Amino acid sequence: VHGPPPQILHILQAAEHGASPLLTGFIISCAPLCVVILSPIFGYYIPQLGARFMLLSGVWLVGGSYILMSFVVSMPSGWVFIMFCILLRLTEGVGSAMFATSLYAQLPELFPHSVGTMSGLVSVAGCIGFAIGPPLGGLLYSVGGFKLPFLTVGGFCFFILFPVYFLMRGSDTGCKKQVLSFRTVVKLLSNFMFLLLVVVHGLSMAAWGFFYPTLEPFLSSQFHLDTKQTGLVFLSLSIMSVLCGPVIGKLADKFGSRGFTITGCVVSAASFFLVGPAHFISQPQLWITVVATVIFGLGSSLMFVPNFKAMLAIAKSVEDTEATSAVVSGVTSSSLSLGYSICSILI
Repeated sequence: VHGPPPQILHILQAAEHGASPLLTGFIISCAPLCVVILSPIFGYYIPQLGARFMLLSGVWLVGGSYILMSFVVSMPSGWVFIMFCILLRLTEGVGSAMFATSLYAQLPELFPHSVGTMSGLVSVAGCIGFAIGPPLGGLLYSVGGFKLPFLTVGGFCFFILFPVYFLMRGSDTGCKKQVLSFRTVVKLLSNFMFLLLVVVHGLSMAAWGFFYPTLEPFLSSQFHLDTKQTGLVFLSLSIMSVLCGPVIGKLADKFGSRGFTITGCVVSAASFFLVGPAHFISQPQLWITVVATVIFGLGSSLMFVPNFKAMLAIAKSVEDTEATSAVVSGVTSSSLSLGYSICSILI
């Protein structure tokens, strides 16, 4: 649920409280930009701080920032409102960087022989969040105003702390380990293939960021679809991604990741040409747009799911330690957030 809904609500409230469009954009973007900067740093220090501590702290910060954000509407308009929004969004960004980085860092340690499969399940969770976030946020807003969506998400974050605390007990027994040397990190980040996969990972999130806010108005204006019909088109995208994620992950564990990643880039590019479609292909037709949307669900899964496993394999060839997985996790989280930030700025 963490994602699109707060942005819409921030735009509505920021305008009412005297924030310019430029400041509103900064309020929205400061959280993902914070993730871009801090994720590699947190990934580097996970071996010493512990993945469990990082995950619990991150969820706690995100939940607290969401709950406090619900009360900014009661603050005076102007710089008081703006500064508190920025502060809380930065806090949310710090927490998001902590728990996202910790999540990916634990996959190779907990599931060493099925990293691809577990990456697929993580992508399924992300797709579900993107699918239910906007309508659920809109429903809560219509029922309880600005406060209810933030209170709901923040309360759920605090609720999830308890099972995470008990289920992960003992997982930090190996903390205080040695971090990677600076020389090893530089060697990894100067690896062309690794950097190329990082770019692909960021593009996979940027593609989602472009697709959602542009397709809905296109469907409404071009084909005069109502809200329910538009929702069904997006539902087909989410269903395709949910079904493909675990299967692609399982196949990547068995056959390797490179072929799936390349295929995903080609399929995603083809779907973008078709969704409009491009003027040299055809005039806009609803069935072509729907098919292209489903194809995009397949292509984005092929790009995203096997990529973490491929990056991890390259990193392990440089130095095979648990600290390597943590660094790759930080870079992964940063690239995803960077991709989303870039598309938000361009749109």
